[in-house]
Amino acid sequence: MSQAPTASRRYDIDNLRNIAVLLLLLFHTARLFDAQSWHIKDAAYTSVADDIVRMMNQWHMPILFLLAGMSLAYALAKRGSLAIARERVTRLFLPLAFGMLVIVPPQVYVERISPQIANRQSPINFQGSYLDFQPHIIECCYPQGNFSWHHLWFVCYLFFYSLLALLVIALLRRGLSEKISGWLSEGLRPFLLLLPIVLAEILLRPHFRSTHDLTGDWANHAHYFYLLLLGWLIAANPKLERAIHDLLRPAAFAAIALTFLWLAARDGQITLPRPLIFACRFAGEGCWLFAFLGFAKLKWDKPIRYLTAFSRHAYPFYILHQTIIILLGWALLDWAVWWPVKFITVAVASGLISYCLCRAADTNPLTRLALGMPAPR
Repeated sequence: MSQAPTASRRYDIDNLRNIAVLLLLLFHTARLFDAQSWHIKDAAYTSVADDIVRMMNQWHMPILFLLAGMSLAYALAKRGSLAIARERVTRLFLPLAFGMLVIVPPQVYVERISPQIANRQSPINFQGSYLDFQPHIIECCYPQGNFSWHHLWFVCYLFFYSLLALLVIALLRRGLSEKISGWLSEGLRPFLLLLPIVLAEILLRPHFRSTHDLTGDWANHAHYFYLLLLGWLIAANPKLERAIHDLLRPAAFAAIALTFLWLAARDGQITLPRPLIFACRFAGEGCWLFAFLGFAKLKWDKPIRYLTAFSRHAYPFYILHQTIIILLGWALLDWAVWWPVKFITVAVASGLISYCLCRAADTNPLTRLALGMPAPR
């Protein structure tokens, strides 16, 4: 019989999450330079940015949802569902509201006052200062209006998923969960856990494109909510988690092979049926997730100087970082310099500014509450 997770600190989960959050600097800075529309675009397009966005899109947000589910399992080992639900209101809903009223509006404002920029995500113009823009912040809803959660869609989804997951977990029979996880812990069977992701994408994605608008984003809901539940199942059943860790090498090899097939088919180098392209893409995603979990357990399940210490500020860093990137990208639009120099400048400066703001916010109980940070121990 599997054992419930202990309440001891899981440094591998913390460190893996921290790296995923820090990689957002790379991802969202790349959005300044790629070919897809975004809130602000630099004139210096580079295909390297397309490659960064494409590769990270495959696994980046999925790993955050998977780790959130694992954290939920450890939270349930220490306290009850009602206490966790109350905590989610404080740690997720309140920062979401604060972010939509304070953190996101500067992103929308910069987009509105930049009619000279091609490929803006919402080409609606505004004339006036940011103070003049303030009364228009709650005009709903973006992209036609200004009220938006932008990158905080993750916080919104995680809030509702967490509450729904608590209900689903409460309804599950513990013995059934243990029997399923026990059977899946043998040999290559953990890979079967990736099938629902592939099937959901094949069946739903053609009908529901990614919108992050909550109400009609059904392909994403099926995908990300399942990953959160999967994270809980893995962490709640140590035998299953150990079996996944043991698959590090085959998972990594499969992830690389499937990703190459997906990219080759997407770029027209080989011809595959559309469902098979979806299967390569999302089975590859799942294999990356298993490989990351195995590698983190092998190498990062220990305090790592600076990286582990970042755990306290990873969440407020997530809330703040995109606004800083967009403001810096806008401020440096006319800086005529080789694109890698601008890319590195925006990414590094955004990281430093975001971290300094997190540290400053950590000195006051109101700003800690606004950004979802608990009181210091």
